[in-house]
Amino acid sequence: MIKMSETTPHETEENLTENNANEEIPIAKPIIKIKTDPEIIRIVGKKGGNVVLHDINLQFIMATLWWEGTPQLETFFNILELTIKRALQEVHPHNEMVLDYTYTANDTLNDASEILVEIVNIESDGEAVEVEGDIIVLSGKDDRGFFKKLTAFRRKTTESVHREL
Repeated sequence: MIKMSETTPHETEENLTENNANEEIPIAKPIIKIKTDPEIIRIVGKKGGNVVLHDINLQFIMATLWWEGTPQLETFFNILELTIKRALQEVHPHNEMVLDYTYTANDTLNDASEILVEIVNIESDGEAVEVEGDIIVLSGKDDRGFFKKLTAFRRKTTESVHREL
């Protein structure tokens, strides 16, 4: 009969502590999740048990930008970049964040009714950050004429952006 406190012959106290010292404790990696709907973009930063949520209210921002007459797309991208950095900073403090993304418009930027933003890469201090939900679709009313829609593929705009924040 073996008692619970007994060790088997090949397990000594020295072997047990040596085996535990060799085991690696997994370190939680930072994750950025992006969820979109027509009115809100939700940026979620996660690392281990820490979670932070930040929302971008598209209707409010676009209305404000239109009212003030500021460049809408450039300002939207600045807000998106800073929101991602803030969400990541709150769960995974870092000095420098690298953000790579591409955006594709279905026409020239002034006439586009849909812009697709794809997050390609996020790094914080040289460490890769996992990205879930890496595609954001901005769509609006398409009031282009028939021939403009028909020939839009010629004017389709795609641009890659590399930012260090």
